[in-house]
Amino acid sequence: MKSLPKSLLLIAVIISLVTLSSFAVQRYLAEDEVSDSILIRPEFAIADLNGQVRNIKEWDGQVILLNFWATWCPPCLSEIPGFIELQDQYGDQGFQVIGIAIDEEEAVREFVARLKINYPVMAVEHEALELSSRYGNRMGALPYSVFINRQGEISDTITGELSKIEAEEMLRKLDFKP
Repeated sequence: MKSLPKSLLLIAVIISLVTLSSFAVQRYLAEDEVSDSILIRPEFAIADLNGQVRNIKEWDGQVILLNFWATWCPPCLSEIPGFIELQDQYGDQGFQVIGIAIDEEEAVREFVARLKINYPVMAVEHEALELSSRYGNRMGALPYSVFINRQGEISDTITGELSKIEAEEMLRKLDFKP
């Protein structure tokens, strides 16, 4: 019986390792998505930029877009104007955007004033990473957005930039009318 040349054996081992690692990464990322089971949103209470402590329960009965972002994150900054428009467009239908900035308060305050952000923003540095993890962001990626339905259940999580069009599609799934 002939044995395989060492180079072919090495290639076979490398292909196997790549396949297994790709499978492992795919499984890990799939765990980050909301499964078919119902996930109730974790509670939190954080002071907003005005010093008022805001509790997530304050918005019970509304659809919430909880957005984790930072002033130094270009994709985060490009999605915020769309969120401002969405708050204007759907706020009277029971929709609320909430921003959790993983950043220094002064930088956030300046950015919020410049863009005239029309929804509550909380500036929390390191604790926000733990909070985003509780909402399913195991990789600590930014931006990270969470849709919470009127029953307080997490309906969708989005890692990466969320366009206004994509957000509106999710809102339609939650019975919002354009």
